[in-house]
Amino acid sequence: MKHLAASVLIIQLLAGGVTHAADSDVAGAAASLEGLRGIVRAADEASISSDLGFAIATLPFKEGESFRKGDILATFECGDIQAQLKSAEAAMAAAKIALANDERLARSNAAGKFEVEISRAKADQAAGEADAYRSKLGRCTIKAPFDGRIGAMPSRAHETPEPSRPIMHIVASNDLLVDVLVPSVWLRWLREGQQFSLSVDETAKTLPIDIVRIGATVDPVSQTVKVTGRFSGDAAGILPGMSGPTQFRIPSE
Repeated sequence: MKHLAASVLIIQLLAGGVTHAADSDVAGAAASLEGLRGIVRAADEASISSDLGFAIATLPFKEGESFRKGDILATFECGDIQAQLKSAEAAMAAAKIALANDERLARSNAAGKFEVEISRAKADQAAGEADAYRSKLGRCTIKAPFDGRIGAMPSRAHETPEPSRPIMHIVASNDLLVDVLVPSVWLRWLREGQQFSLSVDETAKTLPIDIVRIGATVDPVSQTVKVTGRFSGDAAGILPGMSGPTQFRIPSE
């Protein structure tokens, strides 16, 4: 009987330990839900700068305004490059004329192969210089790489920006993402395609988010992993930088 009583006591203690551990896991999961804030960011953003060293001619858009892909965001006063290109194109034309003349003389045995090859090399060099100026002139106009808005505009027209100083910062307006750090133990059940919600502080709206990417590494100190989601519905009025608490549905085991 003493052995039976001892066995019952051990079973009760073990059962109590299991129950306590389960309660701790639930409490930990509930606690981990608190403070999981999502931060909205643009899927695409860029700092626009220039290494031309010329003054800004025009800045068609102001801070906060929207633009479409391909719209001109800035132009520069590139008269010097235009003059250099014109000179290079004239030199290229002269080199082509000289090459054509040497080729004609070679057919009449009045010029050798060496002279023709030298003329061809000079023509190629002149064409390369013209292409270089043409490429540089193309950088005198900056076009929008995507639909978006002007996030910041530290430069002004007629200023000559330094190469390391951004002219403007642009953010995509039609593709917003939400980043949130979640407990790494959630990797047991968390998958791409699952959904959570974000209660945006600034708008007081709760919006559904689809998980599109789960971080490739776990922070060993905080034991968290970054989850990235995209709004699954209308995100009108939501701006990059907005944030709020998130709600995840933890599956019952």
